[in-house]
Amino acid sequence: MEIRIALVDDRKEDRDILKETILKLYPEGFIIDSFSSAEEFLPAFNQEKYHIAFLDIVMDEMNGVELAKVLREKDPLLLIIFQTTSREYAFDAFPVHPFDYLMKPCKEEQLAEVLSEALRVIGAGDPKIKVSTARGLFSVPLRNIISAVSQGHNVQLNLIGKNSLVSTETFKILSGKLDWDPRFLLINRGVIINMDHVLLPEGDVFKMKDGSLCPIKINGRAQVMSAFSQYMISQVEGRGL
Repeated sequence: MEIRIALVDDRKEDRDILKETILKLYPEGFIIDSFSSAEEFLPAFNQEKYHIAFLDIVMDEMNGVELAKVLREKDPLLLIIFQTTSREYAFDAFPVHPFDYLMKPCKEEQLAEVLSEALRVIGAGDPKIKVSTARGLFSVPLRNIISAVSQGHNVQLNLIGKNSLVSTETFKILSGKLDWDPRFLLINRGVIINMDHVLLPEGDVFKMKDGSLCPIKINGRAQVMSAFSQYMISQVEGRGL
């Protein structure tokens, strides 16, 4: 699986340094496209599937945050990484749920850490499910799913990176795509969690690693906690710990 990356920055020097550093860390497996502005990038984005976008926040005309809002609307699964010279812009970028921030000039070890986590999130080789939404069909790696919560006739999938998808499928149909995988546990009516993303059980809820709280059903709590404990034990045994 080749990962396509976009570098959007109005400074050619910064784009070149970032590209050289990425290729130094990963000589193969990435397709890297460079763009000098948001306006230049958008036509390409509409034609190609990008997995990661490095966006400079401060750019002429459309800035990085404005661009990210457009990208997020079109592709909720895109990993957006902001580059900036000042942390003061982080608050402006928060509403678009970026995957991470990198301060300029970017240090190689920081970039390596971010890319390593991004590749884990993208989940090359991990099983995927097809999810029908009002905006079309999305292919979602199972490891990216934190929880699935019924919302009337729809289901909200909460994903890594504080992203989400609203499926137009019923909870019964969507849960059928998940319940074969041992990571997923039905903990309440209309609530499924990925146990790999549990931070800790806390009273009558599971606190997830993204900060969300998923309620455990009152009748059947013992069975839910038993299933969770058995899964955690199996994971420890599987790692040989």
